[in-house]
Amino acid sequence: RIQILFEIMASPRSSPYKGGMPKNYDSSGSGSEADSMSLTLVEKKLRSTTLSTRSQVFGKCSLCKSVITGESRRVQIAIPTTINKKGFVLDYTSDSGVAKLHSHCWRSIENELKRRRTRRYVEEDDDPVKKMGSMERNILKEVADIAEYQDTMVRVGWEAIRIARLLQSSKHCIVFTGAGISTAAGIGDYRGISGKWTLNDLNDVVNELVPHSEKTNEGGSCTEGDGIDYEKLRPTYTHEALKLLLDRGFVKFIVTQNGDGLHRLSGVSKDKIAQLHGNVFEEVCEKCGQRFERNFYTLDDTAGEYYEEIEDNGRSNIILPRHAKQCKRCGLNHRTGRKCVSCGGHLIDSIINFGDHLHDSIMSRATAEAQKADLVISLGTTMAVTPANSLVTANKDSHLVICNRQKTDFDGIAQRLNDTGDKHGSRVFTDCDVLMECVLRLLLNTNSLIEWEGARRLRMKEYDSRRSYGIDVPPASTRRVVRSRNASKKASSSTNTLYCNTSNKKADKNSAKRTKNSITTKAKKFKIK
Repeated sequence: RIQILFEIMASPRSSPYKGGMPKNYDSSGSGSEADSMSLTLVEKKLRSTTLSTRSQVFGKCSLCKSVITGESRRVQIAIPTTINKKGFVLDYTSDSGVAKLHSHCWRSIENELKRRRTRRYVEEDDDPVKKMGSMERNILKEVADIAEYQDTMVRVGWEAIRIARLLQSSKHCIVFTGAGISTAAGIGDYRGISGKWTLNDLNDVVNELVPHSEKTNEGGSCTEGDGIDYEKLRPTYTHEALKLLLDRGFVKFIVTQNGDGLHRLSGVSKDKIAQLHGNVFEEVCEKCGQRFERNFYTLDDTAGEYYEEIEDNGRSNIILPRHAKQCKRCGLNHRTGRKCVSCGGHLIDSIINFGDHLHDSIMSRATAEAQKADLVISLGTTMAVTPANSLVTANKDSHLVICNRQKTDFDGIAQRLNDTGDKHGSRVFTDCDVLMECVLRLLLNTNSLIEWEGARRLRMKEYDSRRSYGIDVPPASTRRVVRSRNASKKASSSTNTLYCNTSNKKADKNSAKRTKNSITTKAKKFKIK
């Protein structure tokens, strides 16, 4: 576990904060609801402590070739693995196309990419950055916007103190979550250096900028693998930490763009969450509106794949299920093949596809909570999808905290200064699990945190029991694999056009066949036709 209190106090610089530690901090570890010990006293006590993360090595910088340690802020970029990298200035990992750099090295590259080049300018300078070829420069310009940053643990620690104090003083805090909090569970993100939409965009870049002779089959193509079953996904440390903060009263409401159902699986009640883009484990009666939460993936992706193939190719070899009905907005199928036990109407999935509108009741509830919020914590999202991202600034006076490894359009709001010269919010570049563990160590006493973390194994058994098959076995046509969507279906950022981050409507036929056989086997086991 992260020894956050030791790490943040070993910083050679003086404390940037006024006042003391969060109220519950207890340096002795006794767990008393403690005092506000001044930071200077804690620094004197812990400064001599040896820090493991400071000496930790994260590889060599792809530009200067020196070692990247825990004391350095670092950056990661990725280029398509299909490109022949011979003659490139930066060293890229051959199997993933990833380059790791010191933040100052990446800054020098960014500055160089903005300059206008001349032959004399290149010949008279020995700086390797200035000797980049046009192909490498063009590719780096494209991937610059998706570069991932990682703050040092010392900085993360200081920001955790700021966030903990904001949580203690907040009267109505809401949390806005995205795909980044589920990556630790096994779901790929969407705008990361290896995200779904990033890979699609990079394919376009390769085809446009790189001649066929400069491509290589080494490393395969920029496409995503088969993924994993939704039923096998389990809440991450961040999911469970948010549930704990809800129980302790630090957080009042959660707004999520994720449709993976992990917030609900972690125990968050329905009245404490707005699932803007739906939930793959929930279906709704299209006649009476009654909602049913299942322990299995509810979508019938086979029908959706049929409609996609018809649109793309004009024909399809897939047999269209009898219950399927093409949606006029998204062009896909929402019907699941089951019927309502109350009125007999067709059940449809709750997922918001490309072109679908958000559910009015869910968006209205989220807007009402956001307008009351005096603190908004955004975790694992670039907040690029409208109108969902408007919730972050629904209350102009609220404090904004952002934790995401990529830059966002809202960073300036989180880093603005208040009247006293302190930051109004907080901006952290790190993994969500790392930050949330730091915050919990500051808000909770030691004994409570140890007991809560030790009970994770029991919670996992409970999650397993809630995702096992019961009476409601899905039809054999349902595919449950977490995969990326067809790039041609990507939604534009408009008020009425949205996409769901976790819905999957297209996969290769072999994967569909494997999954169908697996479900059929389970159906036979339960003697269900």
